[in-house]
Amino acid sequence: MNLRNRDDLNVELRSTSDRQHSADLVKGGGKSQVPCLRIDDGSGNVQWMYESDDIIRYFS
Repeated sequence: MNLRNRDDLNVELRSTSDRQHSADLVKGGGKSQVPCLRIDDGSGNVQWMYESDDIIRYFS
């Protein structure tokens, strides 16, 4: 799936130096590892992706 030309793609960058963002990362994904991509399909299904190579593939 090529996402580079999608107009509906919304990526929000968050810093783990923000205590709330860090807590959300651990609560939702189960670990404080970064990078982490949280994928929300809009139907309430959420996937947490931690591996850099997987994240790069997801966006290419």
